[in-house]
Amino acid sequence: MSRALLPPNRTPLEAALADATTLALNPTALRWTSDSSRCPVALLPWLAWERSVEGFDAAINEEQQRELIRQSISVHRRKGTVSAVRDVFRALGLGEVVIQEGNNHYIADGTLTADGFGTAGDPDGWVEYRVQIDKLLSVEQANTARAVLADVAPARSVLWGIDFTGASLIANGFAIADGAYTAGVVNP
Repeated sequence: MSRALLPPNRTPLEAALADATTLALNPTALRWTSDSSRCPVALLPWLAWERSVEGFDAAINEEQQRELIRQSISVHRRKGTVSAVRDVFRALGLGEVVIQEGNNHYIADGTLTADGFGTAGDPDGWVEYRVQIDKLLSVEQANTARAVLADVAPARSVLWGIDFTGASLIANGFAIADGAYTAGVVNP
């Protein structure tokens, strides 16, 4: 403590204690640790932990980690909404997503569409949702996306699957079936 912080009616003992316990620390090194753009790389996991960042371990590089930390307050404000899910997918570099909720994807005559999503006559199907993404995901990326969805999506919702059948590599036949990728749908 500094002698300048003591009140004018300080005793000589208080002044002596303040002088004896003065630390010669320079706090400028700590000044930027709470700013995601200026925080040292080694302290980013601690900053993410402080802000309860969803999916921090899924970030591939430092830029994605900083973006997840930067968006964490916004995501927590809207946690459980479609926009929070979209923001986390964008921050992880997984691209844009379309989220379909409920299993009521019927065509005009009342029959089910041929994409396999939904069950006929199931009244409990309203809690199901699927995420459609236009980027090819590896099995590892899909598992990461599933973990992120478990943290960010509404607790009442049940993930039907992550659908990336519209990805260009699947559509044009250039994806290699080596076990790292699936046919385009990952179910929980």
